[in-house]
Amino acid sequence: MKKSFTLFALLILPCALSIQAQQASLAPAQHSNLDQTTIDRTIKPGDGFYNYANGSWLKVNEIPANEASWGSSSMLQKQTRFQLQELLKATAAQKNQPGSDAQKLQNLYTSGMNTAVLDQLGVQPLQADLQRIDAISSPQGIAAEVTTQYATGLVRGTAPLFNLGHIADPIRNDVEIITLSQGGMGLPEKSYYSEASPKAVATREKYVAYLQQLFELSGTAKEAAQTKAAAVLALETRLALGARTATENRNIRKLLNYYTLDKVGKQFPLLGFGAMFQQLNIPSAKIIVAQPEFFTGLHKELTATPLATWKDYLKVRLLSNSSQYLSMPFLEANFAFYVTALTGRTQMRTRPEQMVLVADGMLGEMLGKVYVEKYFTADSKKRMDALVQNVVTTFAERIQANTWMTAPTKEKALQKLSTVKRKIAYPDQWRDYSALQIGPDYFSNIKAATVFSFHEGFNRVGKPVDRDLWTMTPPTLNAYYSPLNNEIVFPAGILLPPFFDPQADDAVNYGGIATVIGHEISHGFDDQGSHFNAQGRYKNWWTSADKKNFTARGVALTRQFNQYVALDTLHVNGKLTLGENIGDLCGVTVAYQAFKKTEQGKSTQLIDGLTPDQRFFLSYATIWRKKDRDEGLRTQVLTDSHSPARFRVDGPLSNLEAFYTAFNIKEGDALWRPVSDRVVIW
Repeated sequence: MKKSFTLFALLILPCALSIQAQQASLAPAQHSNLDQTTIDRTIKPGDGFYNYANGSWLKVNEIPANEASWGSSSMLQKQTRFQLQELLKATAAQKNQPGSDAQKLQNLYTSGMNTAVLDQLGVQPLQADLQRIDAISSPQGIAAEVTTQYATGLVRGTAPLFNLGHIADPIRNDVEIITLSQGGMGLPEKSYYSEASPKAVATREKYVAYLQQLFELSGTAKEAAQTKAAAVLALETRLALGARTATENRNIRKLLNYYTLDKVGKQFPLLGFGAMFQQLNIPSAKIIVAQPEFFTGLHKELTATPLATWKDYLKVRLLSNSSQYLSMPFLEANFAFYVTALTGRTQMRTRPEQMVLVADGMLGEMLGKVYVEKYFTADSKKRMDALVQNVVTTFAERIQANTWMTAPTKEKALQKLSTVKRKIAYPDQWRDYSALQIGPDYFSNIKAATVFSFHEGFNRVGKPVDRDLWTMTPPTLNAYYSPLNNEIVFPAGILLPPFFDPQADDAVNYGGIATVIGHEISHGFDDQGSHFNAQGRYKNWWTSADKKNFTARGVALTRQFNQYVALDTLHVNGKLTLGENIGDLCGVTVAYQAFKKTEQGKSTQLIDGLTPDQRFFLSYATIWRKKDRDEGLRTQVLTDSHSPARFRVDGPLSNLEAFYTAFNIKEGDALWRPVSDRVVIW
């Protein structure tokens, strides 16, 4: 699940850790709600538990043409998209009060559904912006154009030049400050620009073809478009030289480079940060420059690269960032590269489905409020609260019983755990959209919503951190831990089967959502989250000996995952995925111990022929069931901090003694690991 290192800090709410175990049990069910037809009994559990649990399903199910992958999560996401689609259709069909949230949803949806108008307009919504770029006459004008794009709601997707953001100050965690980080590159990660493999070369060729198509769609002749596209790739390749890899960007200490506005102005004068902040009404505040070396290289390129190339770069970035909201040829071009080339999906979703994603992205809490009113129950939230409490209690017990950690560090860890804030299903205070105007013109609506969010966020700079904000919308099928907030967040969208089912037995829910709860809590104690204290401040709370022991266990887990081959000769990157692998290992470990406190966990009663422990582990394998396309899997391994689904199951479970016992795993089985190699962290 997602970790957020970018927004907000913790409002400390002490929690009682003495809740009785039986209070965390859900109502017992007569059957396990596990579909055993998915099991492939020709495979020994010890030779690959993921394939054993899901093999029959994997054999008979194909990935739909309009999906990048297919499995438990994507099937649930499709169900949620359909529900949101029906809500939007119903809202659009009714008469709504002018200025109401319902009318804003109606206007966004109906304007986006009017594809005939969009196709007729073509590139016209950007014509004035492209002409403005043409008029740039100096390197300073390049940075000024970026400011204008932020001010007018044109920055989405890959921001030109660099990324401008804001976070709670990681050191003091009292007010929000500004962040400047590497950006401006249209390929997913630094390695895409330099890797010499045939697949990497082919991806770059497809990227250039995409850029060329954008130039042609905006009126450039084919031959000139080819030249411009190649020059833009060359420029981005030079920018990538100063960028950090996804793995390098996991080093938080190296990201926390504090600057003043005066300092960034003197060090990077051509980027015009002073004028930018003034024009965008951003208060003068502390600034974190995450990758100073990137900005050094960028600043050099502003004069080393011909101005004409920079103007072409700005044009094509603008076209690319806007392509999903323009006519069909632009949308198809964007889809062909960013979806088909990088994920393997060959068919677009229907226009109503596309508009669900747009509405969720632009008016997420507005749509989310309608969603939870119709589909989420107070009982589900109550049951989720009980599960969270039992997992937290169990995590505390494991910290207390930890044999490699000394008492002073345990005390700090328990303090941090006791102050973890829980946010479940939806915000207590909904976002206020009253200042946002949504009318009949689709592209204007996208710009208006983008500007609204930009100013809403940057108006918080220099002010006390708002501890109650959410960074995911309620229908989202995901969860996250924020080290700056020291909080775990579970949107309503994940509180559904197979993750959470109030009608299922405890084994199913503890193997499902409780492992996710444990996973998110563990992020507060992984190789990144462990740098933050109970107040969400970047501050060491470890003794040197305990830190050394913790790091050694992380190295062992990295070594384990480095051995896994995801595709062809492409290995999992154990360093890139370490935090998520710690989350998976500790999540299932803690959830299992919490499950053993329940009445069903204590019993040996068979349900549908399965023991409680077998049902727990099968449920865990079920939530990660997924069939990938090669293109998407390759992109995930190169860029994503999460391991592929198979290894999220087999990797953690091969370290758990209870799993070995439940399925009689023996030496000689593929998953068997010597006891001395089994990684235990929390």
